[in-house]
Amino acid sequence: MDRWSTNPPLLSTSSPCQQRIFQNENVIKRHITTLRLILLGSRSVGKTSVGNTILGFKGKEDGKRTAQSAVRRGFVDETEVTLVDTPGWWKGFPVFDTPEAIKEEIMRNMFLCSPGPHIFLLVIDADMSFNARNLDAITTHVELLGEGVWKHTFIVFTKGDWLGAKPIEECIEGEGEALQTLVEQCGNRYHIINNKNAKDGAQVTELLEKLTEIVVGEDWEHFVPDERILITIEKRRRIVEEAAELRKERVKARRKSLTGTFKSHSVAGN
Repeated sequence: MDRWSTNPPLLSTSSPCQQRIFQNENVIKRHITTLRLILLGSRSVGKTSVGNTILGFKGKEDGKRTAQSAVRRGFVDETEVTLVDTPGWWKGFPVFDTPEAIKEEIMRNMFLCSPGPHIFLLVIDADMSFNARNLDAITTHVELLGEGVWKHTFIVFTKGDWLGAKPIEECIEGEGEALQTLVEQCGNRYHIINNKNAKDGAQVTELLEKLTEIVVGEDWEHFVPDERILITIEKRRRIVEEAAELRKERVKARRKSLTGTFKSHSVAGN
């Protein structure tokens, strides 16, 4: 059973069971010097906001969509956190509906934090309806990253303010089988964040405690990206770039030809 599992197998920030785990004298909290995280999720679920909350960024967000993977670094207490923000896919649409460029960026992100990410943070907004279609969309996109990805995936629910005093467990149970299946697929590892209260350091501290406990756990290793994926991406990009350059040259030659033809007709007309 997963080290975070309970009976029923759910664990959240407000869970008494979680508090007992962290207070248990047999659990030794160990400090980690580095933590490499990758944000995953569909569009408009708050991935960038989660990153800002973790790194303590309090500036105003520009609201722009993340088009390319971006690496950010900062310190949370004494831990150096490397955080990769990634483009999102269309919510509720499976991977074959996602443009190749977006899929490549999602796959490329795991090579931006060498030697590999400790954990993928799968961001889901708590106020959205979650059904089998959403489950399929998330599953097909996450599995682009290769074998063993689910062992390294941790769910972060956003829009905690929407829940009010309602425990996240009620939300998971109320949404039904699809969301419960996803939570179990991720080893019942999850956390709820209120993005509107980014100044609340306690919610980040609790999240980092959970992630630290996972990383220092027995037999834990960081995710090892499959180099063949990067080779395939780079090969395809070279092909696309060469084709684009060839197209540009053809268009340029065509314009030059049309200009010459136009001048010839002008001279003949005079």
